[in-house]
Amino acid sequence: MPEKKYISLEDTARLLSTTPMNILMHVKRGLLAGIEDNGAWMIDGQSLENMLKATGGGKAAGVCASGCAGKHACSGGCS
Repeated sequence: MPEKKYISLEDTARLLSTTPMNILMHVKRGLLAGIEDNGAWMIDGQSLENMLKATGGGKAAGVCASGCAGKHACSGGCS
């Protein structure tokens, strides 16, 4: 079985043109798989590949815009 490839939180954020905090929220929502290793978050490379394929590199479905009231998972009213 091949060893899993992990990518740092910061590198993942750069690849997706977002912030490390947003990547952690993606992990919390189950959009990306990640592990915490000695205080540093690492993102599973395969889950990142799957997300990039599904989104074409754009925004994931069901994710609110920065500063919104939460249209999706939190039932607010962003547009």
